[in-house]
Amino acid sequence: MPKAVFAQPSDGQRAAPEAYRIQNGDKLSVKFFTNPDLNEPSVTVRPDGHISLQIINEVKAEGLTVAELRSALEKAYDEILLQPIITVSVIDFVAPHIFISGQIVKPGKYDLREAKTLMQAVFLAGGFTRDGNKKMVIHARPDGRGEWHIQAANVMGMLDPKGTQKDIELRSGDYIYVPESRIAKFSRAVEIVRPFLPRF
Repeated sequence: MPKAVFAQPSDGQRAAPEAYRIQNGDKLSVKFFTNPDLNEPSVTVRPDGHISLQIINEVKAEGLTVAELRSALEKAYDEILLQPIITVSVIDFVAPHIFISGQIVKPGKYDLREAKTLMQAVFLAGGFTRDGNKKMVIHARPDGRGEWHIQAANVMGMLDPKGTQKDIELRSGDYIYVPESRIAKFSRAVEIVRPFLPRF
């Protein structure tokens, strides 16, 4: 049986646009105008989406823009500092990618901007191999609490205009695994793919 091999994500080196929403793994710079002793030249967004700074509780950063995170931090520090003025910058960010493996023609890492849904990802990766299970494609997504939410998708059902199976909109960090067609049980497919999912 072919082994599932997933490429690992790597940090991007481009400047993030203003509308960019912070993701897990991004590196941020947090500076305080009147309290430079609290400056954080490089803080990494953890897999649970939070960052840890001095003298306040951890703050959720994932999904926020730089402006939204700055407002959240100024609110958090307002109870401790006198009118805190904070600047936040994304100094290194993870480009949005998804990963696909198993019985697929071209397994690997793909830019999320090129494949925004599960079906698009399958087509981008060259489609199924002859042994690919088209009725039970495994989709895994980080749940933000250090675990994975895993579900099965019927791509054949998605292609059926009368079917009820809806395509799945992908997010950065999602993993897709196509098991062999002889694997009919969801639990068995999950057993195969789980060891290859990154641990938080």
